[in-house]
Amino acid sequence: MTTLYLCGAGNSEGVRLAQVINQKQGRWDRLILLDDDAAKHGRSILGVEVAGPFAMLAQASADWAEVINLVARTTAKRWAAHCKMEEYGLSFAALISPSVDTAGVEFGKDIIVYQNATVGPEVSLGDGSVIFMGAAVGHESQLGRCCVLAPNAVVNARVRLGDGVYVGTNATILPEVKVGPWATIAAGSVATRDVPPGATVMGVPGKIVMTLNLKLKLDGFETLPSGLRREMESHVS
Repeated sequence: MTTLYLCGAGNSEGVRLAQVINQKQGRWDRLILLDDDAAKHGRSILGVEVAGPFAMLAQASADWAEVINLVARTTAKRWAAHCKMEEYGLSFAALISPSVDTAGVEFGKDIIVYQNATVGPEVSLGDGSVIFMGAAVGHESQLGRCCVLAPNAVVNARVRLGDGVYVGTNATILPEVKVGPWATIAAGSVATRDVPPGATVMGVPGKIVMTLNLKLKLDGFETLPSGLRREMESHVS
């Protein structure tokens, strides 16, 4: 019995996308949700039960199971979840809406592309990246690992995003701009020039309002897995 493990029970949109894909393609016999928050265990989302924690992946076999990461609230949490799932040695699925034209697009593993997104030709999407509803990626752009494009975000042509970049709802990155790893383009903002690693850009035109060095001192980042924290710290000048 083929199984898709959906990891992260805070994203009903991801559950629905998996169901739509399965209805059209019949790829899996069952869908199972996993989440490390014990308070969610036993609940159901769109009829899919939250069966237990990520550790249940240890009971699965690569012969009959695939996994997909639904965590997308922040790129740091998405990265941490991706790394945890990777430890179990199962193949990552891709959830790509059948309505999206993907001709000429290069995909990594653990990719999610929602309905009404636009992905141009010669685009490269790194492992773990997510493109939400209505977002657009222009031709020849490159997204690093675990990037998230929120609904209606626009990444224009030949843009380069480093690992862990978050582009907020209705934000825009102009053509040929380079955005460093772990940067954030705030909702509704416009990035008109290159963005250094870890910076947060806000406004029209966008201005840097927070640096990576400051972010790493905030309480919310103190609980990051040590490997992820070291990865972020490597970009602090």
